[in-house]
Amino acid sequence: MIIRRIQIDNYLCYYDTNTFELSEGLNIILGENGEGKTKFFESVDWLFNGENRELDILVSAKKLNETEIGDSFRVRVAMTVEQYGEKSIITKSFVAKKEKANECSTSSFMIEGISENSSGERTQVDGQALLDRIFPFQIRKYSMFKGEAELNIFESDSALANLINLFSEAKHYDKYSVKGAFLRDKAEKAVEDSSKLDKKNESLYKKLEGDIIYLEREKAKYLVHLNSTEEEIRKIEGNLQLAESHVSNADALDTLNKRIKEIEEKISYLTGRIDENYTTSLFDENWILVNFESLHKEFAEKVSSHSKSRRELQSEFDKQIGIKEGVKKAKAELLNNAIPLPNNIPSKAIMEEMLNDEICKVCNREATKGSEAYEFMMKRLKTYLESQVTEDNEPNKDEPLFKYDYTNRLDNLSISHEDNLKNLRLIRTKIKDLFEFNDNRKKDIEELNEQLDKEKTERDRILGNSSIAAEKLIDVLKNYNAWQKDLKNRNKDQVDYTTKVESFESDIKAKKEEKDKIDTSSANSFLLKTRNILRDIETIFIDTKENKFDEFILKLQTKSNRFLEIINIDSFTGEISIYKKNRLGKTTVEVQLMQNGRPLYKPNESLETSMYISILFAISELAFETKNEYYPLIFDAPTSSFGDYKTAQFLNLVYETKNQKILVTKNFLDRDKTTKKLFVKKDFESVKRDKAFWVKLEEPFNKNDLTTINTLVINL
Repeated sequence: MIIRRIQIDNYLCYYDTNTFELSEGLNIILGENGEGKTKFFESVDWLFNGENRELDILVSAKKLNETEIGDSFRVRVAMTVEQYGEKSIITKSFVAKKEKANECSTSSFMIEGISENSSGERTQVDGQALLDRIFPFQIRKYSMFKGEAELNIFESDSALANLINLFSEAKHYDKYSVKGAFLRDKAEKAVEDSSKLDKKNESLYKKLEGDIIYLEREKAKYLVHLNSTEEEIRKIEGNLQLAESHVSNADALDTLNKRIKEIEEKISYLTGRIDENYTTSLFDENWILVNFESLHKEFAEKVSSHSKSRRELQSEFDKQIGIKEGVKKAKAELLNNAIPLPNNIPSKAIMEEMLNDEICKVCNREATKGSEAYEFMMKRLKTYLESQVTEDNEPNKDEPLFKYDYTNRLDNLSISHEDNLKNLRLIRTKIKDLFEFNDNRKKDIEELNEQLDKEKTERDRILGNSSIAAEKLIDVLKNYNAWQKDLKNRNKDQVDYTTKVESFESDIKAKKEEKDKIDTSSANSFLLKTRNILRDIETIFIDTKENKFDEFILKLQTKSNRFLEIINIDSFTGEISIYKKNRLGKTTVEVQLMQNGRPLYKPNESLETSMYISILFAISELAFETKNEYYPLIFDAPTSSFGDYKTAQFLNLVYETKNQKILVTKNFLDRDKTTKKLFVKKDFESVKRDKAFWVKLEEPFNKNDLTTINTLVINL
């Protein structure tokens, strides 16, 4: 089936008549948001599935505004298709009558059908019947998709049943399976009644049935646990897989954070060791003394000279003292070492008295003036008086030459300075060493800062490459081990529950065999043979249905992977797995991307879209194999997660597939920064397609005034 033309009249933004002349193969409709792209898709959806309700909201505001009150016009969506060499036109429409400004009533809703044979003869037919015949609603379900979210056709439990009913032969065995089960139940009952004719079997039968019911109930209980556990495992594995995509980053982030902390601590330590307080520690206290040695030398020489002079003076002083002492000694020797009288005996007064009396009162002899005795006494008085006179220049025996010994202090100071000279000579070295030490520490810090910058850049790169924030990245690492532990526990539970279920199944089988044994020995042989035959027939029906079911899934999976390989070339290297699951007696089908033998639980949106589109193309091929007919696929923005480049790649590959595709996208449009006008990018020239349109609003328009809105259809 090929859609040749879609005509839209006065439908929302499509004012008056707008025609899309479509081609086989790939038809691309470009459109910016809000300019008619999605309304095109919705008009087709309305044609296929729309109801006769709230039709007034579908009316073009521009057309209504231009219509006189009381006048009417028709809103219409028509589709011309070709199928098996015949042309058909399906039209859905209604009449809008303007009642007053911005308000209208609707009437005459209809779906019309026209069939045109190969010779050009046209026949009016029932429109809905024609639509259902040429484009069955079951297939339409898998033909129209609005956005990436609607591509997952297996979200509904009924999706697979619908597909099987459409394409597989399994559905033919449904009625046989039901009938087979019914007949087998009847045969079981007949055998049971026959066996119970023997009364001793009745209680044994009852006990076995009770046991089987109990075992079935227990088995069902553990199946619930098993299914629940499998679901938990699936979620945990999904979490782990998601975490694994981040855990390497998280691990690297953790390592980098530790390294950054270590470097920052080193920088802090080295910064603390740098002492640049030169003013107080060097200049103020010591640096001023670095040139002291020459001053000290001059000082020491002067101190030495002074000390020498002092010692010479002291020596001379000591010598003079010695001489005086020697004179005294010599005088004593002249008196024959006799002991002289004290100078004051007789005293001055007695001496003067005796001279005045001219008599020596010591020896009681007369001593007249001029006599030798008188002269003697006079001489003694004179001597006495002279002895009382003190010579000013005579050194005092009790006072030293130098009252204070400053010279010794100077000597000590000089010696002290001499001792400190070594330290003073080292000041330059110390200062140099300190500068070198500080410079080396600064170099170390500079190197560490460079290393720190690199580590931080690496951390930024990791965080930039990560789709989650740093805090969550760290949380991922924390949770990762917990999830692994949970998974280990759940896997153990799964093994335990599976073992339990298998044990119950084994017990049930044993009980049933025990029951059959009673039947074999007690029941009518004809009934037994009949029951066994009906059991076999039911098994054949069930197995055949299962096989057909499995064959369909395998075929769908094979075709889907072939398309995925084409669509996703040079990208994803895994495959699509479509598998059946039995949950509490209900069969479901699940789709899973596999990579390296492991489920890919959290594929990115682009890959997920590729997977679903591959499945849709596979279904389309299955439809062709079953009905010898391809059906169109109509997508509204299915590649919104793709960029222009990947969209172009995708479209070029889709172009190679066989059936008709109508794909609406907002890619390949851009707006001129100066004029603000939209334009189609040059990249679109490289996109393979059979037909392309650009739907855009006629200018000027006011987006807040719907009466100015009209979408133009431009052939590219």
